[in-house]
Amino acid sequence: MRFFMTLSVCFFLLASLAAAAAIDGKWVSVRQMERDGQAFTITQTFDLKSDGNKLTGTLSMAFGDMEPRSGEIKDGKVDGDKFSFSFTMSTPNGDFKVVYEGAVAGDTLKGTAVRDGGEPRPFEAKRK
Repeated sequence: MRFFMTLSVCFFLLASLAAAAAIDGKWVSVRQMERDGQAFTITQTFDLKSDGNKLTGTLSMAFGDMEPRSGEIKDGKVDGDKFSFSFTMSTPNGDFKVVYEGAVAGDTLKGTAVRDGGEPRPFEAKRK
C-alpha cells in the first residue's frame, strides 16, 4: 500500500512539472485594433521560462510600425496549466502595468490581460 502511495505522489509531481514546462518557449499574439478611426496591429512576443512554480521571461510589444518595446515580466507564477504575470510598460503617456492570467492549451496561451484601471481583455498567443 505504501508503495502505491509513493508511486502516486511521484506521478503527480512529475505531471505537475511537465505541465509547468509546457509554457516554456516563445509565444506570439497578433491582434487588430482601431483607435481614433485608425486601424493598427499589436504584436506581442512572450519568451517564457518556468522553474517549478516560478515563471520568468520577457515581453516585447509592437504597435503598428513603431519600434517594439520590451522588458522583464514580474510576479510570474505557474500552477499546472494556469499562469499569471505582470508587465510594466513605459510610454510617452506614462507607465502602465498589465496583469496577464490564463492557461496553456497545447500550442496556445489563452487568457485575459488587465491594464491598471481597465477592463479585462481576452488575449491568445500561439507557440512560435
